[in-house]
Amino acid sequence: MKHFIIGLIVLVSPFFAWAHNPLSAKYHFEAGEHASLLSINLSQDGVNKVLIDQYGLDAVNQMTATKLKELLVAYIKDNFHFLVNHKKLRLDQGGIKLGSHQTDLKFVLPAFPQKVQDLSIHIPAFQENANHQTIFSYVIHGKADKVILTPENDYQSAIFINEVMERPNFSWIIGGVLGLIFVAFFFFKK
Repeated sequence: MKHFIIGLIVLVSPFFAWAHNPLSAKYHFEAGEHASLLSINLSQDGVNKVLIDQYGLDAVNQMTATKLKELLVAYIKDNFHFLVNHKKLRLDQGGIKLGSHQTDLKFVLPAFPQKVQDLSIHIPAFQENANHQTIFSYVIHGKADKVILTPENDYQSAIFINEVMERPNFSWIIGGVLGLIFVAFFFFKK
């Protein structure tokens, strides 16, 4: 039994390590007709490192939770640049939940335009943490995808949304052709 438990821990531990990887952050954007939502999941270790680097360990230890939240929200807003049709989406209304392993933020954004010509994302947040990467996933007009922002791409990317054109419904044509083949088969069989 002891070997089973140790084996289970060895198999599962990489997943826990990835979930709280201090070198990565996850941003998820969902476009909506009436409102859009940006969810951000950050490793608390990565957040602490940036705050300590900027304000010092003593100052961070003496800050209230409210002050830490204010500083982190300001940092995220300053380091999030999402352009839609050359207009910047601003992070306004939102909420934050500090955790012991992960900090989560959510921002409610305006409705997303139907006609999208140009999208670009630049998230330099946490680049101070060496080898940091940001995963930006999105659902826009039913298309889901992600980009990984790293030092190699300067934490920025252009996003291409291929608008799916409505295709004509050919199912009745296929059904008719199959029906004709079926009728022809019986006609020639007799």
